[in-house]
Amino acid sequence: MARLCKICSPRVPGLSGLAAARRSADEVATRERVDNTRVTVLRSGPGGQRHTRAAFEVLKLWENGRRIRCKFLDGDPVVQARVQAIAKQWEAHANLTLDFVTQGAAEIRISFAEKGFSWSTVGTDALTVPASEATMNYGWLEPSTSLREYERVVRHEFGHALGMIHEHQNPAASGQIPWDKPKVYKYYAQQGWSTADVDFNIFQTYSEESTNHSAFDATSIMQYAVPDSLTVGSFAIGWNTDFSPLDVSYMQRQYPRTGAPGVVDLVLGAARHAADLASTGEVDTYRFTLTAATTCIMNTEGSTNTVLALHGPNDPGAVLAVDDDRGQGLNGRIVRKLGAGDYWLTVKHHAPDGRGAYTIGVKARRG
Repeated sequence: MARLCKICSPRVPGLSGLAAARRSADEVATRERVDNTRVTVLRSGPGGQRHTRAAFEVLKLWENGRRIRCKFLDGDPVVQARVQAIAKQWEAHANLTLDFVTQGAAEIRISFAEKGFSWSTVGTDALTVPASEATMNYGWLEPSTSLREYERVVRHEFGHALGMIHEHQNPAASGQIPWDKPKVYKYYAQQGWSTADVDFNIFQTYSEESTNHSAFDATSIMQYAVPDSLTVGSFAIGWNTDFSPLDVSYMQRQYPRTGAPGVVDLVLGAARHAADLASTGEVDTYRFTLTAATTCIMNTEGSTNTVLALHGPNDPGAVLAVDDDRGQGLNGRIVRKLGAGDYWLTVKHHAPDGRGAYTIGVKARRG
């Protein structure tokens, strides 16, 4: 049996919890950023017929460009300084500012009090934690701890804090790690994990839209080490201490510095807005307001294969309708009677790696 390794707590805030708490966290996430509700169009049908349906997944990403305040609740000043310096390395890859403050409110609150466990809430789940409590903990960092261990743990936990999940729970990891399950259960039991903890934190995978990458990345900073003694045959993954190329590209795609606007306001009946899905995985977000009940036609135009989703009223997490190809060519088109209130439209490319220009507009249907 391999020596016990120090990894995230099995009960990581934001990765586990009651269904009601998860629903509350989902609401917070979609208030922070409309496109945290990602829409995937699925097509299936008997006899070659195509039926369009949609799957939804709530991510926990911060608003792009956001200043995220971080504060230490306790700990040794030497350890605090090292954690801060390494955490801020994420700023080179994401359009976010980690602002370490000593007083007042903070979204990320860091403690060292829970010895033996390191963990972090995932992205916007930090906003659901009472203001007096930690959202991140480092349970074994000391002034004498090696720089390599600081880099491994701090980069990993701040990856969670910015919205990343564990890489071995990427659905693309299914079948890639030949786990010897009885040995895995026995191994983690020595760290106080139950069978349910292991199932939830090791074997359970997320849906496609919530993953860090489109392919399994064994070199990700979010990947646990996998000892050869816990797998069938000869297979192991060592300790990752640096950002992988896919870690960097994921953060750049989710928090781009250029090419992805914030929420754009549309006006009913106004001229169409020209836009561009300039990077892979980009989701463009629009908002419009109705002062009275109106039957609206919402559509994209152009040569780009777009997926159009309607959110609201007054709740960006509520998806009212999704369309892929009902407009001209490969464009999305939604016609719906809507009451007074605020609404949002999100536009993405049908292909995960697709790009292209399009226009979007909202108008009232005549008659």
